[in-house]
Amino acid sequence: MKSILLVDDDETTNLVNSFFIRQLDSSLKVNNVNNGKEAIAFLEKASPSEDLPCLLLLDVNMSVMNGWEFLDVYTEKFGGRFEKDVVIVVLTSMDIDDNAMAMTHPSVAEMIQKPLSDIKFRALVTKHFFSD
Repeated sequence: MKSILLVDDDETTNLVNSFFIRQLDSSLKVNNVNNGKEAIAFLEKASPSEDLPCLLLLDVNMSVMNGWEFLDVYTEKFGGRFEKDVVIVVLTSMDIDDNAMAMTHPSVAEMIQKPLSDIKFRALVTKHFFSD
């Protein structure tokens, strides 16, 4: 793992998540953006060898462009180009509709209930990056 992109319009959530991610692995580069539109712009400019995140943590409820709108644009714009490189995990409060949408979207690897914790993050990293 080299870098993570946090996509959430709550600055406090981004700050807390960045802090504990860096506590777990100080070598990780943590970038954050405030909405799906900024995430698309970040990915368009990302260099695969340096800035492309291996993990994208996506909030659902955001202004400007929410998580579902982001996923639609992401799929349209990038298709399967980042499929093997970027693991997308939806972070949201537990909502039955969100859960159903997340689990059926082809770009979403997993859905985790907010708040993200160090235990949840460790399990996520182990599952997607260190499992056999």
